Amino acid sequence: MNLKLKSLLFGMLLPALLHGQDAGLLRMNLDTLVNRSVAAVWGGIEEGGYRPTYAAALQWTAGAEAQTVRHGKFTSWTGSISFEQMMGNKMGSSMFLEPGYFPLDIVETVKGTKSRQTFKMEAAFLTDFGYEWAAGMKASLKGINVSKKQEIPHSGFGLDLLLEPVLTYVMDDDMGLVSSYHIRLRTENYKVQASGEAQPFLDLGMRYGSYEEGLSPFPVMEFAHGFNELLYNPELSVGLEITWKRGMAGDDYTRFKIPGSTLKAFVEQKFLVDEMDHVYRVSYQRQRDQLREDVQALSDRKGRNLDLKYEARFLSGVVKSVGIDLNGNQWTERFLQSPIYDTNKWYDGAATFLTSFSFGSIDLDVNMLAAKGWWKGRAKADEAVNGETWLGDDWFRNMDYRTAPRIGMGGTLTVRATDALFVQLYAYWHHALKITRLPGMNREIATLKVGYKF
Repeated sequence: MNLKLKSLLFGMLLPALLHGQDAGLLRMNLDTLVNRSVAAVWGGIEEGGYRPTYAAALQWTAGAEAQTVRHGKFTSWTGSISFEQMMGNKMGSSMFLEPGYFPLDIVETVKGTKSRQTFKMEAAFLTDFGYEWAAGMKASLKGINVSKKQEIPHSGFGLDLLLEPVLTYVMDDDMGLVSSYHIRLRTENYKVQASGEAQPFLDLGMRYGSYEEGLSPFPVMEFAHGFNELLYNPELSVGLEITWKRGMAGDDYTRFKIPGSTLKAFVEQKFLVDEMDHVYRVSYQRQRDQLREDVQALSDRKGRNLDLKYEARFLSGVVKSVGIDLNGNQWTERFLQSPIYDTNKWYDGAATFLTSFSFGSIDLDVNMLAAKGWWKGRAKADEAVNGETWLGDDWFRNMDYRTAPRIGMGGTLTVRATDALFVQLYAYWHHALKITRLPGMNREIATLKVGYKF
């Protein structure tokens, strides 16, 4: 395979692989790709009152990662490994490892300090079969452990395994077609040490549910499969991904069923005019999740996302790129269990201005954000009190976070001390212009990374 394409993956460093589509491009334009490896360590802090109810008031994070890519005569390999430690105080609400991913939740009303460890390993290879074909595999494994010792002590452990075989076909007219089929298994298990009045709340959707004893252990498992298709050339790329999900939770995976599906699609086009690349990208995503107990539907949610992006990439000069990203979300959530029927609709729009500079050994990426959301539902603000069947205060605070008019500013500063050693500082500031229930209007994030390429 000797197709002269610009790889979607490689610049200074290979990022973590997201899809088998990326693995399918490993062998493209080998004349400009070299073997690379990098190792890095980082530490960061995040604090402020503008946050969802499950987030920490003050959070510390530290981690390490290593990545590599190697090219042989017929085969290319890439891999990465990382570990992250997080500690945060005043954390409560959702006990789940990724709050909001599933349409059900276990909620605690008492805040405390949580510890979280995340380990991730990814690998991929692609091998040529003649002039036109290449085949390979992408695999990833992620493990997460979280624990909290105060009030309602609990722990959670989860594994996320993804396997994705990939096939690449290269056409004579400088186009490539990448096809992959993905299989994903995700498991989580929670152990809760509750006693007396401090009981966990089983959320069946929109924070409706009940305080329940005997939830420990509470297992969750999801099996997902689907396919990715990518048609690529230097001027035009078109991608499609469809995933079907089937989840089970509670009582040895027999109490709840969680079916769902996701559709993703994008189109990206590039034009070279006067030593400048003009890049247009349109992305669309549609998602649906349901929660069932036996044959009864308890709740469901539907989400749509539309993203429009334009970027001008300059081939010379201090300014490397300028762009704007417009993003819109719409979610509809319904709770269907008798005698309570509630519907919530949430809309959010954001505009992000992006620019990138290069001053010799110094790179600077900056973005500025303006966003606002709206929501409407049958619940009234004066009903926001914790009750036996509804955690209204937690629900309203999360909606306040989602829909508050807000601005943001920040970016990444990269300094290459030598050809191998680099230092990277990321900082971001969020500011909500109007809130009603959150403990503050600001959120600050800062991370320092030191890396070495070899």
